[in-house]
Amino acid sequence: MCHFSFFIFIFHRLSDIKLIMDFIFRTINSNVQEISQEELLIMSQLTDFAHIFEVMLVIDLKTKKIKEATGKYYKTPYKVCMKTEKLVSHLKGLVINKGILRDIQSVLSGKNGCVHLYELVENAIKLASTILIGKHINYFSEDFKKLPDKEKIRISKQYLKNTCYAYKEEE
Repeated sequence: MCHFSFFIFIFHRLSDIKLIMDFIFRTINSNVQEISQEELLIMSQLTDFAHIFEVMLVIDLKTKKIKEATGKYYKTPYKVCMKTEKLVSHLKGLVINKGILRDIQSVLSGKNGCVHLYELVENAIKLASTILIGKHINYFSEDFKKLPDKEKIRISKQYLKNTCYAYKEEE
C-alpha cells in the first residue's frame, strides 16, 4: 500500500467516526515570557469540547519559586466545576524541583480538584522546568548554539539524564 492510499484509508475511517460521534479535541498551549531578569511568566490554556480555561504562573528565576498563580475558567461542563478554579492560587510558594508534580497533583486533582486543571498546570510546569534548565546551562546563548551537538548533549545531560534518547546513560 503506498503512503497516499494509506492516508485515504485513514481519512475514510475518520470520516466514518465523524458520523458516529461529534468531533472531540483537546488543545493545550503554553508559552513563556521573561517579564524581568528575575521572573518568568508562564501562560497556559486548555480548550476542549467541554472546557476552556487558563492558568498564569509567575516564577522567580533564582529560587524557582512560584510567586503568583492565577486561573480563570471560561467554560466548564458543570457549574460546580467552577469551584476548583480557586485551587490554582494554592500553587503559590511551591518550588520547581524534583517532585513538584506530585505536590501539584495533591493540590489540584482528586475528589476536591480537577484532573484537567492538573493536566494544564503539569504542562506549564514542564515547560517552566525546561526553560529553567535552559537558562542555567546558557542554552539560549549564541555561544551554546555554536557548540557541536555532542558537547551540547554532554552539558545538558547532567540535568536531563535518561529523560530521552539523546540524554540516555550508557550502561
